[in-house]
Amino acid sequence: MKKPAKENLEQIKSLLESIKTEDYTKKSEILSGATIGQHIRHILEFYLLLITGSFSGKLSYDKRERDLHIETDPGFALGIISRLLKGIDTLDENQPLIFEGDFTVEGEETSATQSSVGRELAYCIEHSIHHQAIIKAGLISMGLCGPEYEQFGVAYSTIRYREKKCAQ
Repeated sequence: MKKPAKENLEQIKSLLESIKTEDYTKKSEILSGATIGQHIRHILEFYLLLITGSFSGKLSYDKRERDLHIETDPGFALGIISRLLKGIDTLDENQPLIFEGDFTVEGEETSATQSSVGRELAYCIEHSIHHQAIIKAGLISMGLCGPEYEQFGVAYSTIRYREKKCAQ
């Protein structure tokens, strides 16, 4: 899982290296008033929480800090990605974790379940791809989506399916 997680972060890194700050922070109607930067922050914070949780043995995506600097400064977000790429190398995918989450609107019912670093790394990848697909819609609406983003926000299984279909 480490290799695809790092490849996923490298895709985001490529976007951050090419996007202008004004486009990164521009509110988009197609993104329900959110920005590309807000989606990037959301993705990166999940990865950060996993790495932090690997030290404590507990993980809760509900308890993220929501660092606004990540969503407003693509350069700062690039620094976070550099940290994440190094942090992923330190992970033991077989390490057990207690996953905690509150899945109620009221916020009154925290549940805990057994998980592992590997399982949560897989979740971070899938979660990231989902948000990348949303980001891609924003890029398209701003006229910023070229052929270099063809596989951005596309699940690996979909890429394999499309390649197999074309080969037939």
